Amino acid sequence: MDEQLRHQYLEAMGISSWLPRQQLSGARATPDWVFEFTYPDNAVTEAGTRGGVRSSVHSASSAPLATPAEVKKAAAQARSDLAASIGGLDPAADKVKTKPGMKPAATPSEAVAGSVDSAAPVSTDSRFKAAEMVEQRPDTSIEVNIPEVRMPNADSQHQEPFKLAFIAYQDCLVVDSLPPRSRQGVSPQHQILLDKILRSIGLLGGAAADQFMLPWPMFASRSLDQGAEQARLTVQHKLAKSLQHNKVSQVILLGEAAARMVLERDEPLDQLRGMLFSLRSDVKTLASASLTEMIAVPGCKRDVWRDLQPLLEHIEATGNHD
Repeated sequence: MDEQLRHQYLEAMGISSWLPRQQLSGARATPDWVFEFTYPDNAVTEAGTRGGVRSSVHSASSAPLATPAEVKKAAAQARSDLAASIGGLDPAADKVKTKPGMKPAATPSEAVAGSVDSAAPVSTDSRFKAAEMVEQRPDTSIEVNIPEVRMPNADSQHQEPFKLAFIAYQDCLVVDSLPPRSRQGVSPQHQILLDKILRSIGLLGGAAADQFMLPWPMFASRSLDQGAEQARLTVQHKLAKSLQHNKVSQVILLGEAAARMVLERDEPLDQLRGMLFSLRSDVKTLASASLTEMIAVPGCKRDVWRDLQPLLEHIEATGNHD
């Protein structure tokens, strides 16, 4: 297709053509048809039909062609006009004369600076008023009350290891504290010493009717709950079972672990020993040193005897030794 006709079709479709008017540095050689190309303003009319396009093409083809010199002059004038319109892209634009009393065209940077300078200043009062309007807007937020979830304290739930021996006799129940790391239970030496203590306060003593070992923790597992609360519940459950199977009126607690777990108290043994407590209305209890401590420290037997006096007086007063 002829280039003249092709660009006229492009113009009819609203597409503008741009062609070099001189040889560009580093570019391919400009073809000859470029210098013969004409682009008159009336080459294409604004026709909405296909026939209108044909008439414009015909009129353009019949127009006289411009000479290369005229084309070159027109291209130089176009570049000069373009540089003057956008401000200072070509040194030749500085030579464009302006009419007297007219201001030269502003450069893009000057236009931006002028728009900033001409902007109306914002007063402090207006900013404060805007802030007040924001503060006075009605609060449409919805308050949701989320209950606070309190996690159990790990320190308060921790339970130190202990080992209790529930020894049942005909007329009393003894809960002794054994070394938690020891694998040995109630030894014959423990039984002989305990028999002498019971007989000294008027109880029958003799051979134990039942024995039960309760070590804590009961299982070597960290996934199971074996804290203080579970230990307390386990000891109280075993105590209730022992009192149910053995109808006794006295419970003797030997050692700090037995005293604190059975009485459910946090005080040390020194503040609990030698005092008569009531587990039930018909069951009295008293705390003192453990059998293991009596064997290891024979001198403490005197203190144990002094601790047992309230229980001895109670037995003598009520006659609960049979």
